[in-house]
Amino acid sequence: MNIEPKIIKEKSLKLLGCVFYGDPFHSAKEWTIENEIGKTWLRFGTLFRKYSILLEKINVNPYVAYEIHIEPEEYKKTKKYNIFVGIEVKNYDKIPLEMFVKILPKTSYVMFITKGRDFSEGEYVFKKWLPNSNCEQAYPYIIQSYDRRRFKALDDDESEIDWYIPIKEK
Repeated sequence: MNIEPKIIKEKSLKLLGCVFYGDPFHSAKEWTIENEIGKTWLRFGTLFRKYSILLEKINVNPYVAYEIHIEPEEYKKTKKYNIFVGIEVKNYDKIPLEMFVKILPKTSYVMFITKGRDFSEGEYVFKKWLPNSNCEQAYPYIIQSYDRRRFKALDDDESEIDWYIPIKEK
């Protein structure tokens, strides 16, 4: 473990993007553009370019996009979950019809960074840090934040992903 996870206090996110529900790996393995998550990113990119003038006005941070994995109640049985891909927005008064708004609850987060395909930081947070802290996961979702200044490609060993896990006191 290189860096101790950071606590982010009481943050709420208003997001605009594209969604997928199901098993995202039924057609291709993890960490490839051919799976359903990759296809959702491609759809989002197409729509972002189509509506760029509007979206650039409401985008909170032009360098950052998000991928959220939301586990519904039936996840353990079905292994199907929601994927949301999008950007944080200032408002959602005028949005493209093909896109969806997702408002995440105001909560604290534990944040950590992974580099390339080394996910040992995540394992550390879930298996060691979280069980030994005074926190537990508050909601059944995980956020991956992609800052294009630090994330270049899925197969780039220097690319970084910021991960956020919603937490609450035990």
